[in-house]
Amino acid sequence: MALIYRWLWYLLPANPVLVQIVEGGSRRVRHLWVRMVYLGVLIGLVLVTLLTGGGMHAQVSLTDLAKAGTLVFTVTSYGQVLLICLLAPLFMAGAIAQEKLGRTYDILLTTPMSNLQIVLGSLFGRLFFVLALLMSGVPLFAVLLIFGGVPTGAVFVSFTVAALSAVMVGSVAVTLSVLRAGGRKAVFVFIIAVGAYLVASYCLDYFVLRRVAPVPGAGADGTTWLTPLHPLLVLEASLNNANYRPPAAEVLGGYPWWLRFYLAKPFGAFVVISVGVSGVLMVCSTVVLRRFNQNQGRAGLYGWLRRRLRLGAARRREPRAVWSNPIAWREALTRGTRAGWIIGRLAFVAVGLGGAGVLLWVYHTGRLPTVADPVRGGVLGPHDLFRLALMVLLLAELTMIVLVAVFLSAGCVSREREEGTLDLILTTPVTPRQYIWGKLRGLVSFLAVLLAVPVLTVAMVSAYASVGRWLGWGPAVVPHSTISDGVIGTMQVGLLLPEVPVLLAAALVPFVALCVMVGMTWSLKARGVLSAVTPAIGIIGCLVMVTGFCGYNAAQNVPMVGPAINAFSPVTSLGMLINPWERVVGFADDPVTGRMSLAVSALVACGGYSLVVYLMLLTMVNTFDQAVRRLSGEG
Repeated sequence: MALIYRWLWYLLPANPVLVQIVEGGSRRVRHLWVRMVYLGVLIGLVLVTLLTGGGMHAQVSLTDLAKAGTLVFTVTSYGQVLLICLLAPLFMAGAIAQEKLGRTYDILLTTPMSNLQIVLGSLFGRLFFVLALLMSGVPLFAVLLIFGGVPTGAVFVSFTVAALSAVMVGSVAVTLSVLRAGGRKAVFVFIIAVGAYLVASYCLDYFVLRRVAPVPGAGADGTTWLTPLHPLLVLEASLNNANYRPPAAEVLGGYPWWLRFYLAKPFGAFVVISVGVSGVLMVCSTVVLRRFNQNQGRAGLYGWLRRRLRLGAARRREPRAVWSNPIAWREALTRGTRAGWIIGRLAFVAVGLGGAGVLLWVYHTGRLPTVADPVRGGVLGPHDLFRLALMVLLLAELTMIVLVAVFLSAGCVSREREEGTLDLILTTPVTPRQYIWGKLRGLVSFLAVLLAVPVLTVAMVSAYASVGRWLGWGPAVVPHSTISDGVIGTMQVGLLLPEVPVLLAAALVPFVALCVMVGMTWSLKARGVLSAVTPAIGIIGCLVMVTGFCGYNAAQNVPMVGPAINAFSPVTSLGMLINPWERVVGFADDPVTGRMSLAVSALVACGGYSLVVYLMLLTMVNTFDQAVRRLSGEG
């Protein structure tokens, strides 16, 4: 019995890998700032929801307070799960990148530690910070229980979903690390894949499966086959039973028991799937750890693939013409020559433009239904549903572009510092201005293919609307309600304004350039890639939230100035460009002036972001030598 206790003690509590990761990471100030920002976002969600949900006026009753408490808890729970899903990959990224940077596993394999100790120590050592981050929100949720209207079980459901999501992400990260699929590129692909899965699967469930293929017996807007596989959908099915209800088990009598459990109990199925998949990944990692790493590159499938693909053989390339700025040429062209980048960009273009084409075809053939509006009440007609679906598609594309821009720029300087390439560049005649301007120009040029996808998407819709109005297509002409001098009437408007693609490009390109400059600024200051990613994403996220929160209301209440403020947030600016008749004050009454305000707003946003980018470039050039010497001195 004593041997069992000793084995269990050194398996987790006294695991050397776990202790080393926790003791080393606990001293980092960055983790403290992440926890502070995390709690600050949750507190901000609580305050904003209380203000908008009627829980802070002078004569609030207990019933109103309970309703407000329910709303606040729901919004905060969604925010918590979403933040954990986005922050967990950043914390777990060290498990992926450690093999490439420090070759940690090569050292651990020479110790007497067992495979299970190494795998569990790597997992729970980094998972400790995610779970500590999650537990820091317990006091806030305890305060929300005072409002009433929130069952205690809902709190446990929210924390369980967030914790299991983090465990799943951590298991995948450790498995990638064991299989030697590590490095910065794996971190980049891993984080992008998590964000893309959350956005794409939720949009697929909300806009397609709930309307077309809900679970039998769930009713209108019931749960779908995808619900147990998505943390936000599981949370919605557990907290919003009135509008997103799973079917009763007896309704699914003709299905096998495991399928009845999967469809009728989304939360339970999510727990079983998360624990089961994580357990299988940990077992597989434990079994292959030493066997794979000892034979890696010499035998087995991996070695056969390397020999067949001639990955270790010397390659010859034809000489290529270099731009006047070699740094810009290198960033723009050499990044996109690898198979992964080529496939990724082609897939992004195919999915984005293909999705827009399918959406247009469904709309043109009259297959879009009339559905209930869960936000404002009433119904959404085919025109409104089309614009909403187009908005979601553009937001998904914009999210991917911003994430790619931030991760590429956050590693453009620190990556060269880690590899020693920066020291070689500093011995050449390349000046700091040429170096930084070349990085900016090259990265924006590399992202041009991705930037073209949302612009071409709205160009397709705009061309369809223009040709449709000219040919008299019914779907391309949208009836819009108007109120003039107290008289309610209707007017025929186009599905989309013809100048929207130009306005979108004018505002989007400088914003992406700003994202690149923010990432480059932190890449110059930080020693590693991961240390530059987190603050860059935080700054861009705060900028979008603040400008969007202020501009959304200003565009609907303040003529000319309101749309200009709203144009600085690409999220709310998309809604303003897609449906200005409802998002811009006075647009329906005076379309000419309204279209002029949209053009001026795009120019103001373009000029404002361009000025900020130029000032940041000058600041970065002036502080380049000091930043490089400071980090060199610390090393």
